Amino acid sequence: MKVRNIYSRIVSKENLYRSAHMASRGRRYRNSTADFNFFLEEEIGRLHKELLAKTYRHGKYRLFKIYDPKERNIAAAPFRDRVVHHAVHDVIEPIIDKSFIYDSYACRKDKGTHKAVDRAQSFLRANSFCFHGDIKQYFPSISHRIIKQILRAKIKDKDALWLLDEIIDSARTLPAYEAGTGLPIGNLTSQFFANLYLNELDYFVKFNLKIRYYLRYMDDFLIFNNDKKELSGIKQKIRRLLTSRLELCLHEDKSQIYSVCGGIKFLGFRLFSWHRRLATDNVKRFRKRLNRFSSLFLDGKMTATKVKDSLRCWMAHSKYADAVVLRRKILSGLLKKESSIAYLAQDVLTN
Repeated sequence: MKVRNIYSRIVSKENLYRSAHMASRGRRYRNSTADFNFFLEEEIGRLHKELLAKTYRHGKYRLFKIYDPKERNIAAAPFRDRVVHHAVHDVIEPIIDKSFIYDSYACRKDKGTHKAVDRAQSFLRANSFCFHGDIKQYFPSISHRIIKQILRAKIKDKDALWLLDEIIDSARTLPAYEAGTGLPIGNLTSQFFANLYLNELDYFVKFNLKIRYYLRYMDDFLIFNNDKKELSGIKQKIRRLLTSRLELCLHEDKSQIYSVCGGIKFLGFRLFSWHRRLATDNVKRFRKRLNRFSSLFLDGKMTATKVKDSLRCWMAHSKYADAVVLRRKILSGLLKKESSIAYLAQDVLTN
């Protein structure tokens, strides 16, 4: 069943005001956010008129890199465009989400990393082998033509499709993407489009191949089986599907079939039948982050509150693994080095 008559909901002033509030979270004191919110009524009114008249044009992205957990090119949209992204996403996503399979876990309400890890571990207990699949250069490889076809198969509202096309085509201005391919990492809508794009893979695996033990977190997916040869055949079928229908490639170095006896690495954890550890690279990154926090705190560039908040986030994440001894080692290491943030870490770890 196609989604109809949703454009008026997307561009309504009520939805735009709500979207401006959502887009402001955690960014209220940045200049572009503060400027928009200072003239909120006028900005929303202007945006509303542009969207109704279809004269709205997406702004230019600000480009920068991040290096944790790995180097990525991030494209940050102007704040008014992020308001539009929220307005589109918050209306369309809850409707289309109903068509996603149960075991798709990225960027969905009541799903997420830890539920995906729990599910993967339950699948691991019932099987001897795992095919761990990964898509090569996923976001830069997404075809604009194909994602538009997928959206048109689900939405029958020409005005809404015009706005979705405008957001998708805004990526063409980015130097890192070839014409007609790629979604900017950093957009809320990009996450939704990317999840929807691989919904095609989900349906192929679940309904064509009839695989029971399958789950996906964005472009990272697992298939479990007790027959290694059968998994090899499944891998070949998935490779052909990705190439022919979605114009994507498996990352051959990362897409491997292996025994579950030695554990499987997934979403920052190494999973075994009845216990789990934090992945080694996850721990190494956290140790490096602690050193950086110590320097920033000493230089007055990071407050005690921000240090403790970041520590609490990692500690909460680490509690999903058997990591009590690891947390004690990290604390004792900070105390031995007499790190400037040792007492902050001690407070967080103790609590």
